[in-house]
Amino acid sequence: MQSRDGIATATIRRSVRRFFAFQLSTEARFDSAIWIIYLQSRGFSLAEIGLAESAFHLAPVLFELPSGSFADLIGRRWSLAAGSVLVAVSAALLWSATSLPMALVALFLSGASFSFRSGADQAYLFDTLSLDVDGQRSYPSLLGRLLGAMYVVGAATAWIGAAVSDINYGLTFGLAISVGLGGAWLASGLVEQRKSADNFAQHVQQGSIRAHISETRKTLAGSTLLSAMLIFSAIYWAASTIGHLYLQAAFADRGLSNSRIGLVVGVTLLVNALGASLAGRVAGRGSFVRQLALLVAVTGAGLIGTGLSGLGFAVSAYLLANLASGLIEPLISNWFNQQIASEHRATVLSVESWLFSVTMIGAFPAAGWFAERLGWAALYGLCGGVTLSLVVVLLVGSRLRSRIRPTWRS
Repeated sequence: MQSRDGIATATIRRSVRRFFAFQLSTEARFDSAIWIIYLQSRGFSLAEIGLAESAFHLAPVLFELPSGSFADLIGRRWSLAAGSVLVAVSAALLWSATSLPMALVALFLSGASFSFRSGADQAYLFDTLSLDVDGQRSYPSLLGRLLGAMYVVGAATAWIGAAVSDINYGLTFGLAISVGLGGAWLASGLVEQRKSADNFAQHVQQGSIRAHISETRKTLAGSTLLSAMLIFSAIYWAASTIGHLYLQAAFADRGLSNSRIGLVVGVTLLVNALGASLAGRVAGRGSFVRQLALLVAVTGAGLIGTGLSGLGFAVSAYLLANLASGLIEPLISNWFNQQIASEHRATVLSVESWLFSVTMIGAFPAAGWFAERLGWAALYGLCGGVTLSLVVVLLVGSRLRSRIRPTWRS
């Protein structure tokens, strides 16, 4: 049986399974629960670590849109493979970092790896499913299950990486390097639609990349709603990410060991997985605006609670925030994908990551400085307050224009 593009349906399904394996490899971040603690153990201050994280977000500012166009024009699989190679290189450099410049380079390359994968991953899955008859209908539920599985993998690898770091940090980073190289192999074997040209240099010479980005900007300029939602999403994920990354240092200050912090992070990812797996059931119930406003409000309240006294209460509040985040990710991804034409999908989705990175460049080191002076309760209160303000913006905005009504499909 042939698909709409002449590719055998069985081949498409095999490639989707391979893509799932690739996505699971991207979430196997063994160093995710300990990298801040590791740098602290090597004498880096929170302010220096904040600067290194800013270098991480500088890379998407520079590469996000060009890498999105690369994926649209040359091929999503090659963009995904390049991202995984950079994962391995950045992990090796971070492991050997003895100075701030080395840490900056390591985190910059890690950010570049996300640039090549973000946008290209969702675009690949959405377009590949579109090759099969009625394949797009399964996107929300499929993405929810995939994200759920990714969070489970992330939970397990975060705990494993943290546990073995108590023995030797080198074991943790060795695992991270191996997974990056394995992901590159998986991505290079994906099947996708043929592109009009096979040579990236030819595209650059013809100005296709620049023209493609220019067309994407025109698309965004013509859709105030899409542009506003991209900004909304970037701010939401920035506030959530700051809370997530500094959780390591915040709980270390409360006396938790690396393995226990890894366990907390692992359970958090399992809660994310639960939220993502429920997205397909939630998608068709009620309006998108009301669903999103409720979930964002829960996230904000949970972040505020994370900074309050009482370790048990703080952990419970953080888990609640992440349950809401797990639900939000597939819901908002489905909405974005339905608003964007295939030829611009990876590039437009990269705009969201670009805006997120622009926000994080200043916000992350400022958050570290803020926490060092005013404490963790003040930082998590600020993150939660920013998140709650988004609820007000969303509800007011929905009153000023027509309702956001995506066509939900299960």
